Amino acid sequence: EINIIESLFIMINKNKYDVVISGYGPLGQICALMLSHLKISTAVIEKNKQINPKPRASSIDSESLRFLYSLGIFKELNEIFNIPEFLDFILPDGKIVQRSIVRDTADNYPNIVTFYQPDLEKKLREKLQNSDFIDLYLEHEFISNKENNKIVNIKCKNLNTSKLVEIECQFLLACDGINSSIRKKLKIQNEDLRYNKEWLIIDVDNKEESKDIIVKQICDPIRPTSSSNLSKIKSRWEFQLLPGENKEEMLLDENISKLMDKYVDSASYKILRKDVYNFRAEFANSWYKEKTILIGGSAYQFPPFGYQSLNAEIKDINNICWKIHLVLSNISKNEILNTYQSERSMIVKDTISSSIAMGQLIDSIAISMKNNTPLEESIPPEARTQAYGKLSKKSIKETELEIFSTSELTSSLPKRLASSYIQYDNNRILLDELINFKFALFIHGNLESLVSSEIVNFYNFIDAVALDVKKIKFENNEINDLIKFGNFIVRPDKEIFGITDKYKSFQELSETLEKKLLLN
Repeated sequence: EINIIESLFIMINKNKYDVVISGYGPLGQICALMLSHLKISTAVIEKNKQINPKPRASSIDSESLRFLYSLGIFKELNEIFNIPEFLDFILPDGKIVQRSIVRDTADNYPNIVTFYQPDLEKKLREKLQNSDFIDLYLEHEFISNKENNKIVNIKCKNLNTSKLVEIECQFLLACDGINSSIRKKLKIQNEDLRYNKEWLIIDVDNKEESKDIIVKQICDPIRPTSSSNLSKIKSRWEFQLLPGENKEEMLLDENISKLMDKYVDSASYKILRKDVYNFRAEFANSWYKEKTILIGGSAYQFPPFGYQSLNAEIKDINNICWKIHLVLSNISKNEILNTYQSERSMIVKDTISSSIAMGQLIDSIAISMKNNTPLEESIPPEARTQAYGKLSKKSIKETELEIFSTSELTSSLPKRLASSYIQYDNNRILLDELINFKFALFIHGNLESLVSSEIVNFYNFIDAVALDVKKIKFENNEINDLIKFGNFIVRPDKEIFGITDKYKSFQELSETLEKKLLLN
C-alpha cells in the first residue's frame, strides 16, 4: 500500500524540464553547460557520483577550444590544458619518421591541447554546480523513456533509496556512450565500418617533469602504440592488444610494466588509471527518434587514431543545442532536428575513415622500416588520402534537411566564420563575444535598406545580430576577404549559412533562411 501511495505521489509531482541528459561524463557535462548557457532547464541522470575512474578523453582541437571559450569556461580550463610542441610519428627505437609542429590556427587557438580527464571533469562540474538551469540526479539509474502526448516520460531509480523517480521533458539526449542503453531500447541498429580492436590505456604519474610535451604515434610493426604528455608530470600510454591476449591479464601491473619497459624505466612512474577499451568503428542508422537524440558515442564510435572522439562530440553539441533552443522558443518545429544527422553524419563518417586510414598509415610506416622498402610503396593510396584529411565532397544541391543556402560561390568559400578580434564602437573585443550563439548578419549598410519589413520582423523574432561591416575593423584577413564577396549570414554554431552573389540578393537569402527555420 505504501508503494502505491508513493507511486501516486510521484506521478502527481513529476519533475519537469525542457531537456533530460542521460550520462555525466565530459560529453554530458559540456552538453549541460551549453544548454545552461542557452537558459534551457535541464536534468542530468548519472548512475555514478564520482568522476569516471577509467582513462578516456585526453585531447581536443582548436574548434573545441573556441566553443569552450564561447561557453565562458575557457579561462578555468586553460589552467589544465597543455600545448604539445610536436606531433610525431616515430619508430620503436625513437627515430622520428615525421614531425609536425603544433601551431595556432586561424582561430588563434592551438590545433591540439592535451589534458588529464579528471582535471577536466572537476572544472566542468564546478561550473555546472553553480548553474540555475541544471539539476543533477547523480546515483540515479536510467530505467526507461516513453513518449506520450508529445512529452517524454522518463523513469529512473535512486540507487541509495531504490525509489522510482519520474521526470517529464521535451527532449531526451543520450550522452551515455558506446554501450548506450537508450540506443538499445530504441532498437537502433549500427552500421559496422570494419574496425574492432582492444587497446590497453594507461595514465601514469611521472616522478620527474617531462622536458618536452609531445604526442607520439609509435609505428611498431608488432604492437601499434601511442603516448602523449597530459601535463608536465602525467602521461597517457596506449597499446593495441594482440590476438589471443587476455584483457584481465593485460591489466595486471606486472604486464603493463613489461610493455612500458620498452620505452621508460618502471621506477620513473606510478600507474594512476588503466582500462582495456574496445575501439570500434560503428555508426548508428538513426540519431533522432521519438524526441530522443543520440549524441557522440551513443551515435558512433571512432578508432583510437587521431584523438577525435571528444572533438566530434563537441561538434554534435554545437550543432544540435541551438536547434533545440529554436524549437523550445516556438520558432521552429520539431522537424528541424532532422537536420542534425543530415549535417553531421557525412563529416563523422569521413572522420572515422580518416582515423582508420591513419592506423593503416602507421602500420605501413612500421612495415616499410622493418622490410627496408620505400615508404611510398608501402602506403595504400586510400590511406594516404584519408589520413591527410581529404574529405568527401558534398553536392552543392540544396537540401531541405540542411540549414544552408548552397551555391557555386559558397562551395568555394570557408565553411565556418573564423574567430577574430574586432574594433567596434571604439573597443577591441572578440567577435564571438558579440554574436554569442545567435544568428549573425554581416551586411554592408543598414538592414532596413536591404530587406523588407517582414524580414526585419523575422530577424527580430529569432533575435539575430546585425553587423554593419563598414563600422567594424576585423583583424582576421579571412573575414576581410569574405566581406568583399557580399553580405552573408552566420549560424549560431559559426557555420556560414550563405552569402549573396549576382544571382541572390540579401532579401532572397533571408527568405531562404526564414523558410528553413520556420518550415513554411
